[in-house]
Amino acid sequence: MKYLINPFERIAGWQALLLGFAVMALTAVTGAINDIAFDGVIDVHAAVSLSLSASFIMQAVNFVSVFLAMWLSGIFFSKTKPRIIDVAGTMALARAPMLLLAIICFLPVAPDSIFDIPRLAVFIFVCIPFIVWMIALMYNGYAVSCHLKGVRAAVSFIGALFFAEVASKIIIILLMGSMFAGMPISKVFSSGSSEASENIVVAELLTIREKTENVVKAIENGDFRAVTVYFDANMNRALPPAGLRLAWTQTVATCGRFEKADIEAMTETRIENFDVIEVPFFFARERRNLRLAFNQDGEIGGLFFLPVN
Repeated sequence: MKYLINPFERIAGWQALLLGFAVMALTAVTGAINDIAFDGVIDVHAAVSLSLSASFIMQAVNFVSVFLAMWLSGIFFSKTKPRIIDVAGTMALARAPMLLLAIICFLPVAPDSIFDIPRLAVFIFVCIPFIVWMIALMYNGYAVSCHLKGVRAAVSFIGALFFAEVASKIIIILLMGSMFAGMPISKVFSSGSSEASENIVVAELLTIREKTENVVKAIENGDFRAVTVYFDANMNRALPPAGLRLAWTQTVATCGRFEKADIEAMTETRIENFDVIEVPFFFARERRNLRLAFNQDGEIGGLFFLPVN
C-alpha cells in the first residue's frame, strides 16, 4: 500500500522519468481515443474530441508546468539543492493515476456531451479519487526529491501546485488559441464522432446562412470545435473551443437549461461591413439571440448570446 502513494524511495531519477514519459504518452493516446482532455495539471474533462497531437501537447504542458514549479519551489525552500532529474522523474511518474483514469473511461462512465448531466455527475465522482491519488504522489515525490518535510513541505507544495495549475491552463489556452491560429481547426482537433463535425462541408462552399445552420447544430451537440471552423483568425485567437465552451456554460447557468434553437426564425441584417445573423435560443428561464457577425470573406468575426428585451 505504501508504494501506491510513495514509490519514490525505490524509483527515482532517470528510471522514474522514462517510466513517467511512457505513462504520459499512453495517457495522451488513450485520452485522444476516449475524448478525455487533461487540460491542466489537475484538470480532466470529458466529451472533448482532441487530435493526438493536441493530447500530447497537453501532457507536455502539464508535465513541464508542474516540474518547473516544484523544482523552483524546492530550490527556494529546501536547505539542500534538489537534483533536476529527481524532481522531473517524480513529477512524471506521479501522473500515472491519469492513465488508469483514461483506461477506465473505456467503460460508459464519461458523458457524451456537456448536456449529459447524469453521466457527467458519475464522471466527476470517478475522477475525484484519481486526482487525489495523483496529488498525493506529487506531494511525496516533491518531499522526497527536495528533501522537505512537515509544514514547510506542505505549504510550499500547495503554493507550487497552485502556480503550476494556473500556468498550465494559461499556456494550453494560448497554444490552442494562438499557436494554431490560421491553421484549419480540423488539423489541430480531430472532428470526433459527433454529427455536427461529420457533416461540415468545406467552409468556402457554404453560404453564411448554411454556416449559421451548422454552427447552431454544433452548439446543440456541444461540439465547440465544429463552431470554430468558421471563425476568422482573430476569433480563433480570442475564443478557442475551451473559451467558447465556457461562454456557453455561463449562458446556461444564467438562463437555465437549454431547450431549443429556432433556426426557422433566423434574421439577417447588414451592420457596417458585417452580415449579421441572429437565431433565437430558448432556455428554461429566458430567451437569448445567438448573433453571428460575418466579415467580407464569409468568416465569423463575432459571436454573442444577446438578451432579448
